Amino acid sequence: MNNSNLRSHCPITTGIDVIGDKWTLLIIRHMLFRHKHTYGELHDMKERIATKVLAERLKTLAADGLIEKRNHPTNKKVFLYTLTDKGISTIEIMAKIIDFSVTYYRNQVVVKPIDKTKLSYIYMHSTSEATFVKKAKQDYIKFRKKLIGV
Repeated sequence: MNNSNLRSHCPITTGIDVIGDKWTLLIIRHMLFRHKHTYGELHDMKERIATKVLAERLKTLAADGLIEKRNHPTNKKVFLYTLTDKGISTIEIMAKIIDFSVTYYRNQVVVKPIDKTKLSYIYMHSTSEATFVKKAKQDYIKFRKKLIGV
């Protein structure tokens, strides 16, 4: 999103304009925590994003510098999507949303028995929010390096 598409100079409005739509953080979550990196994998979300919406969001995320789109090394019909450092930095925002949800909507986000693969579980069992953020960043950077060699 270029500056001419932003509604105002308010930092909250700007943030919402960039990442506050219904799908952006879910796509980033899928990439960051589940290491999904192709269109097909990203489309396979339980929240059921429409194909046209996913294609549009991926273009916007790339234009905003939150993700990079690369050719697949062995299949010309497939593209690889990876988070940039800017995209990875959204983990801090997600951590705050997770904290809010776990604190005020615990029955909604924590199911019984507790699923150790859920973000709420991983977040709640980290020694701190900073540890959760640091580990998530490190894990993704390691994954990205292995995937694209950078």
